[in-house]
Amino acid sequence: MPKTETIIVKDKTFEVIKSAVNKMVDLIRPTFGPASNKVIIDKGIYRMVIDDGVQIARDFELEDPSENAIVKLVRETAIKTNDRVGDGTTSSLIILQSIINEVARKSKVDGRKVELELKKGLEEVKKQLLKSTKQIKTKEELKKVALVAFDNEKIADILADTYFKLGKDGIITIDKSSTMETFIEINEGIKLDKGFISPYMITNPQRIESVVEKPYILLTDYKLVEANDILSILNKMVAANKFELVVICENMEQHALATAIVNSPYVVNSATGRPGRIFTVAVQIPYNSDKKQMMEDLALLTGAKLFTESKGDKLENVEIADLGRAEQFICRRDESIIIQPKGKKSGITSAIISIQTAIALETNESKKKELQNRLGLFTNKLARIKVGAPTENEQKALKYKVEDAVNSVKVAFKNGVVCGAGLALSKIKTSSPILNEALQYPARQLRENMGMDETILKDDEAINVVTKKVGKFLDVGVIDPVDVLIAGVESAVSIASILVTSSGMIIDEVIDPKD
Repeated sequence: MPKTETIIVKDKTFEVIKSAVNKMVDLIRPTFGPASNKVIIDKGIYRMVIDDGVQIARDFELEDPSENAIVKLVRETAIKTNDRVGDGTTSSLIILQSIINEVARKSKVDGRKVELELKKGLEEVKKQLLKSTKQIKTKEELKKVALVAFDNEKIADILADTYFKLGKDGIITIDKSSTMETFIEINEGIKLDKGFISPYMITNPQRIESVVEKPYILLTDYKLVEANDILSILNKMVAANKFELVVICENMEQHALATAIVNSPYVVNSATGRPGRIFTVAVQIPYNSDKKQMMEDLALLTGAKLFTESKGDKLENVEIADLGRAEQFICRRDESIIIQPKGKKSGITSAIISIQTAIALETNESKKKELQNRLGLFTNKLARIKVGAPTENEQKALKYKVEDAVNSVKVAFKNGVVCGAGLALSKIKTSSPILNEALQYPARQLRENMGMDETILKDDEAINVVTKKVGKFLDVGVIDPVDVLIAGVESAVSIASILVTSSGMIIDEVIDPKD
């Protein structure tokens, strides 16, 4: 076990807090806005050149253990803000830094009094922001939101177009592209991250895929091994003149797999010299944190009965009426898509409402994402942005920026926007002098990063710091999602309240045996 030394800080606690916050935020704040200022991160195992505030915060550390403890505390709050709304981390940290420095200017600090002042001011901020919120009505307005989050015309076009196609509850995921191009895939159906079990199930060798029209779908968590596991339903389908079967199962192997293949019209049976009649394509149950829930969802969506090992269901008892239906099934090497599943609409609608309610009530971000993925399965609204770049470092940095833009566009589309560039915050007046001053800093920092002097604007005007156009904020594209600003101020006030009411620190420092 490594030896540790306990460090106790008492009289100079706030000095440690101020020093740590300033060192951290001074590195991050030049990246605020579209100035393209970046930070080089070299952690040995990876290197990045990025302008993403939350990622810089994740990697920021200080040598002094007392100051580093403050950094860890601030980092946790910054990451929670990013997980909640996907953006606004840097603005939140700038507000936090200003609050701490404003408090430090006081000759005597009453932490409890400051906390109450800040929290009262926060409620006033929320009311004023919500009162000035405008709803997104056009694709062009949504594109302007994306451009604020990430100044890239191509990405902004992709995001605006995709969300208008998918709707406010659409799910967009982000993956690495195997090429240098960034593009989006929209799957109008249920996407499963598993492909065909055997290449003998391919119907189109050129595209290396299987396409099954109007398939019957067997759902089971069994591993199909024996011939009888599959033969019974095949015989029933032949008798009923049904010839297309999709099997989603734990796995299909040995005699069961051989039986499925030799009965395929695309394979000649060596024993009879003739092709089979039933085309079967099998895929494994996709990896999921809750496979049982996923299989139940698929059963509801396709109208299938789920045959499970836990209930003791027997595969030889499967009837055609137990099989699900879909308009088409496309199966590739690593993915499958069920197009227009034929489950009962009433049951699917009830499930969607139930999941939406659960999302609204869920406070755990990882569980909320699982529920959102379930919602995407039910609403059949799935899109995937594949991010490409010439180098791996550029790809990583671009992926972070695209993630921020995706989240900004999503929350803006759902709950509306306010004037951006820190201007909405700078116009707010609360009962807290400390918070009022802190709310001025994001706009000031943005002007500093862009090398601009302050511009006198009318109440309904904004200035686009990139184009220098002045006008109404929606017209000139100076936009922030209201959820992002509220989450950012909440985060800053929350962590500031903890810090200003902290009167001491107890830190365990690991001692280097060489010392």
